[in-house]
Amino acid sequence: MTVTHSILLKAAAELMQSGATPTVDAIIASNPQGSTQSWAGVFRKLLAQRTTLQTGTIDRAAFSIFAKGNSKLPFYAFSSMAILDCAGYGECGKWCYSKSAWRNPNAAGRQISNSMLLRHEAGRNLIAGQLLKLPKDVVFRLYVDGDFDSIETLRYWMELLKQRPDVQAYGYSKSWAEFLALELQDYAWPSNYLLNLSSGSRHPDSMRDLMAKLPITRGEFLAVPVERHHIKSGAYKSRRADGFKDYAAAVRKNASTKVFVCSGQCGDCLPAGRHACGDAKFRNVPIAIGVH
Repeated sequence: MTVTHSILLKAAAELMQSGATPTVDAIIASNPQGSTQSWAGVFRKLLAQRTTLQTGTIDRAAFSIFAKGNSKLPFYAFSSMAILDCAGYGECGKWCYSKSAWRNPNAAGRQISNSMLLRHEAGRNLIAGQLLKLPKDVVFRLYVDGDFDSIETLRYWMELLKQRPDVQAYGYSKSWAEFLALELQDYAWPSNYLLNLSSGSRHPDSMRDLMAKLPITRGEFLAVPVERHHIKSGAYKSRRADGFKDYAAAVRKNASTKVFVCSGQCGDCLPAGRHACGDAKFRNVPIAIGVH
């Protein structure tokens, strides 16, 4: 069975809710002996996790909850199911970077697994326990894929980060209505979280202006259209890549304001492993990357 994006989203939605799972069942039935690396194998694991969560207890997630660093993102990171968990997505749905990860059943499986955990008290407790065990003083990107799906999830994460004030957390979000709703409750935001306002949301500029005033907001992170040859060449992936200077010039030219160009690799854009998106010294400085 070919698992297209629409089929994947439908199956993920079934697992994240109560009720029948016909799409999930069809994927599993199409390859009943499939390995754990196949779509059928991934959904077998997810379906078993759903059953366990419904009992009100879970000792281990179907997939690792946090991803630990790679060459592109050398920090600890958390993801959930893109699109389905993105309360404020708009135009970004057309070029969502997360969709490229869906070619890999296990990458999609981790997103779905985490979304399932967030919807159950036992799952949230499991996530909390894992975050509290992270090494001291780590950098943590909250949401690589996905976003805060509700004000309840937003509050959950902010309260959890308060329990680890040593963790240097940052992220990107289009869930502006949820942030502003919590702000209206006079919520005390954690001091160790910096928010980047990512472009492509469904919300108006007036809401972005309100978001910019939040004490946790660093600034905007913009996706800027550039000529496709910059993307095909891979110039956007690293400031050391061939053609990066020309690519960066194109980003600056096509941006609507003066920007700091993302170098493609987190922790590589500033000296000593610092990164602009999580640096308070870059407050109110727009950061931009080419749409790819």
